[in-house]
Amino acid sequence: MHNRSVPCRKPLARSRYRYLHIYFSTILIFSTLLITGTRAGAYVDENRFFSYKRFFLNQSVMGSISGNGETQKSLNRFMVSFMDGVYAISGGELQKAKKDLLIARNSWPEYFATDFLLALIYEDQGDHGMAARYYKSYLNKLKDFYDGKHRISETMILNFMPHGVEEYDTAHRLVRKRLDHYGISLDKVRPVFTFPVFLLPILLGTGAAAVYILVFHWLRPRLKRRHWIKNPPEGFWVCRNCDTANPELSKECGECGRPRV
Repeated sequence: MHNRSVPCRKPLARSRYRYLHIYFSTILIFSTLLITGTRAGAYVDENRFFSYKRFFLNQSVMGSISGNGETQKSLNRFMVSFMDGVYAISGGELQKAKKDLLIARNSWPEYFATDFLLALIYEDQGDHGMAARYYKSYLNKLKDFYDGKHRISETMILNFMPHGVEEYDTAHRLVRKRLDHYGISLDKVRPVFTFPVFLLPILLGTGAAAVYILVFHWLRPRLKRRHWIKNPPEGFWVCRNCDTANPELSKECGECGRPRV
């Protein structure tokens, strides 16, 4: 009787598990690189970095925003103004582009790309000082993005930018180099002030209250007193000290005793 050896299948099973492990590990690494690349686009080429073309908004995202809420209206207003500004830049209409982008900036202040495009416009117009201020504002907002200060709009920003968000260190290095060419120190540049849109109703309400107090509690009483003194009842004169009406023949005020002036 011959002894037949039964082939062992364990090495084959181990081999299959090893290949599956390599397969899924490869997918995981690729996915991680893809996500990272979307969040931090590597714009190492200076000409590509300082190009308005990389800021065309993702059309699929633009068409997905709907609704009548204030947030949706603000985003739609931003998208229309922003894209009008980008197209105006491509057509060489820098003044129109500046106007459209300022509207977009007020609609969505934390979107850093708007400041970058405004910096490009001022640079093309030869106003390097103002361009530097917008570049500084752009860098500050980009840093805030990576520091997680815009949690609510972070996903929207990522979806808007089809080429990914540039790395802060790369952007900082290229902008500093750009400004050094014009003899401008980035550290000494003051960023452009961004007006908090949510404060507008508060400021308007405060202003209206201040006007009301000024008119009805300060100006109106003084005008009435002046009219009372200059136009007393017939046969009377009004004391300038206590506003009391006195008979015409009296030489002093019957209330405070002051002589008639």
